[in-house]
Amino acid sequence: MDSNVTIRTAEADDLAELGRICVSAYDQSGQLEPGSPYVETLLDTPTRAADSRLLVAEREGRIVGTVTICLPGSSSAEIGRADEVEFRFLAVDPPAWGTGVARALVAACDQHARDTGARALAICVRDINVGAAAMYERMGFMREPDRDWSPRPGVDLLALTRPVQ
Repeated sequence: MDSNVTIRTAEADDLAELGRICVSAYDQSGQLEPGSPYVETLLDTPTRAADSRLLVAEREGRIVGTVTICLPGSSSAEIGRADEVEFRFLAVDPPAWGTGVARALVAACDQHARDTGARALAICVRDINVGAAAMYERMGFMREPDRDWSPRPGVDLLALTRPVQ
């Protein structure tokens, strides 16, 4: 984990910034078409905060990333199984890409999984997001093609899992 990155649970005052970072990261990675209705989902951090655990990555007092851990029964959950911790909406502010923020956020998800007795982490990545898929592969995630799915036509999600480390 990057020693310059601190991970903490999000507070109410963080939610707007977390939404902004999500939109910026998804847009810069080519995942948002103009006028995409998914922008509203990315900005809706209050709903995620209500039944999931939102984490904040900070560097030198500035928020540089976020991830949502889908708790059991969470409305954000998509593919997670009972013995897994599913995480979603991992986003790093584009100026902080490549600096270890995503790795620190995944490590925090791993810690949550260990703390709750889960055996694995699970996440979906969009098929067009080759950068994220490669990053997760470097972190030891493996494809689970039988769990791939499509929330709407033209949006294909690839399931990835990794044993807890």
